[in-house]
Amino acid sequence: ASIAGGLIFGWVGDVAGRKRTYVICVVSFGAAAILGGLAGSYPIFLLTRLLAGIGMGGLFGLGYSMFTECWEVRNRGTVGGLIQSMYFVGEIVTEGVIFACLSLFGHANGWRDGYIILGAVSLVVAALAIVLLPESEQWRAYQARLRAGDLPAQQRRGNVPLFDLFRRGMARGTVLFVIIATSMFLTTNSMIVYLSTFLMKVEHLSLGRSSLIVLLGYMVTAASYVITGRISDRISPRWAFVAACAFGTAGFAWFLALVASHSDHISAAYWTSPTFWALMMCAGAASGFGVLGVWLSEFLPTRLRSTGSNFAYYGGRGLGAGVYPLFALDIAGSVPMALALGVAGPVLGGAAAFAAPDNSGREISAVE
Repeated sequence: ASIAGGLIFGWVGDVAGRKRTYVICVVSFGAAAILGGLAGSYPIFLLTRLLAGIGMGGLFGLGYSMFTECWEVRNRGTVGGLIQSMYFVGEIVTEGVIFACLSLFGHANGWRDGYIILGAVSLVVAALAIVLLPESEQWRAYQARLRAGDLPAQQRRGNVPLFDLFRRGMARGTVLFVIIATSMFLTTNSMIVYLSTFLMKVEHLSLGRSSLIVLLGYMVTAASYVITGRISDRISPRWAFVAACAFGTAGFAWFLALVASHSDHISAAYWTSPTFWALMMCAGAASGFGVLGVWLSEFLPTRLRSTGSNFAYYGGRGLGAGVYPLFALDIAGSVPMALALGVAGPVLGGAAAFAAPDNSGREISAVE
């Protein structure tokens, strides 16, 4: 559903405006969370999750389009990495709210209260956005020129903006950014899908100990986004991304070597285990996400920025987070090896980055 939402709301964001579409997205998943908390059956609950996914799908392209079109060049990468790191802050806050509600109101219905609280907070964010969030001046200026009819044909947005991504010399960059996004989702989902199972079912660590290690991994990943973004301000998104992939390749290769030698053990004193430190490097392997949003936005023109960002991001999500986990375990043969095969992500991403366009540091204008 989030893939569908990414395609739909990326398009709407370019045609109808960043702010308006952002508010629609936040209202949709906020309302869906409240309705999910009130659902009386699993089919109804599933329907609310699909609605939430459609709304959430729009946020990446919309957020980075608005950000890039208003922020100064000097520290665009650093702040872009900080924005991306908020994903894991949100994960941690959400789990905290759900845990508190389960503890206070019981496991039978406590999750409902958590959903309702999180949905209500989302609606408050949407209301604040209506009042406080400005529309992109670059988008406004482009729309004014488009309505005036004085744009050359090559600078006019087509009736279906998605098709424009494969015209006028943009196709190569579009395909490469889909590959790069796929590589990052392949990297992160190797951890998301298999890490908890590895810790609890293979290494037999307690739920509390496993949860702590996962939380530490979240913190490492969030910090790595900001660090990689900062590096991109000093050099460029491409080379910061390549450096992040090299770091990630080293982490996954280390873990792969431990698995192959049957040395991938973690005791309760996890901080003394080489496997723990290899996993923390794997957690930082997706740090290329810290530059992807800005890198994409600097590649894309204003008329297609929201559409193109969401197409690359959610195309990669479909392949790396949707298709790959369906057969990774069959290929690997075991959970530890399936996790270790995440090495394919930074290797693929690093290779694609060398060929991807890099327009880093450019000033964003309305007509490009």
